[in-house]
Amino acid sequence: MFYYRRLIPLIALLSLTAAGCQFLPQAGNKEAQTESGASDQEATPNKLPPEQIYDKQVNQDEVWGLVKKIGFTDNSIVVTLEVTNGSKQVIELNAKDDMYLMDNTGDSRYNLVPPPNNRTLPIQPGTTLKGDFVFTGRLSPRANELTLYINSSSSRSDSQTPYITFDEMFIRR
Repeated sequence: MFYYRRLIPLIALLSLTAAGCQFLPQAGNKEAQTESGASDQEATPNKLPPEQIYDKQVNQDEVWGLVKKIGFTDNSIVVTLEVTNGSKQVIELNAKDDMYLMDNTGDSRYNLVPPPNNRTLPIQPGTTLKGDFVFTGRLSPRANELTLYINSSSSRSDSQTPYITFDEMFIRR
């Protein structure tokens, strides 16, 4: 009986040794997996960039805009934007469905997805509109800069539908 108590742990130890101790974590292997996973992601040409933080301000007459950040998803680009109307009349940011992003490749235009009950995005005098604005489309893998156009078909002197651009928003990948 005394031999069986010693024999069972010895058999278990020998079988684990023969199996290569698969139950033990292999620290060297873990690093190798992490490194290869990272290089696989870098090699993927369609990898989305991380969220971009900006403090991009534009002053256009009595309207002030501030882009705070841009995030990227598989099917959209989300811009966190604040616009303040300092004038004495209501302004509209999307008067003719012409609020969009363009990238520097020249191939891609990302149109705003306006709220169904607020398509023109009016801003009352003396108030600020803050929000996340969603633009349709996945960022081109070749893009490294975005420009946001607001009321691009309006003239710069039109005070109700101000033409505003946020350019040189570089994308860190």
